[in-house]
Amino acid sequence: MILFNTTFNIDPDIESEWIIWARDVYFTSALDSGFVQKHHLLSLRYEMENSGRTFSLQLFFETDTHFEEYIKKHEGAVMDDLAKRFGSNVVYFQTILDVMI
Repeated sequence: MILFNTTFNIDPDIESEWIIWARDVYFTSALDSGFVQKHHLLSLRYEMENSGRTFSLQLFFETDTHFEEYIKKHEGAVMDDLAKRFGSNVVYFQTILDVMI
């Protein structure tokens, strides 16, 4: 199983709006793709010297093919929407991990 993790730092002024976007746009799009097995939204419990709040959006894929198809067909549009809505109030980085156990 593959975990696709996107870690976000969110400006506190848009936090509530961003959480709604994560639920209604990001996760809805991911689940509608048919490739995602499960998903999670997590928040960092303790912030150290960040100006905003940190969240992790996690998508789980059964196969490399499902992950690659999701990236090719769905991820770009969602992240473009993120940039248009929130601009520099959101920064993020992405990691791809193999679930071992």
